[in-house]
Amino acid sequence: MTLSGSERVFQVSAEKELADLKNLKSKALQADEKRMQEVAAEFESLFVNELFKSMRRTVPKNDYLNGGLRQDIFEDMLYQEYARKISHSGGLGLGEMVYKYLLSTQKEKPLK
Repeated sequence: MTLSGSERVFQVSAEKELADLKNLKSKALQADEKRMQEVAAEFESLFVNELFKSMRRTVPKNDYLNGGLRQDIFEDMLYQEYARKISHSGGLGLGEMVYKYLLSTQKEKPLK
């Protein structure tokens, strides 16, 4: 079957639009994967921070090293930054496991 000129133009246009759509979807999935990695690393950071808080509660405070509210605020900020550094440098592996899980739940539907 031979296509007329306008039919052929329409077919080529439709093929180009489909290719552009697939390209756009691929870029969106790459952006989603990067965002998933960031979210997983931040989750691990929060988890490590909670571990630090729990450990800190087990250490008894004494009069010599208790700086009051200022020290508590400083320690919170310090341990929060420690947790962030640990999670973004490989950490415990929890972030990677969360990322893999998020990636496995991302179902890609093929374009037709």
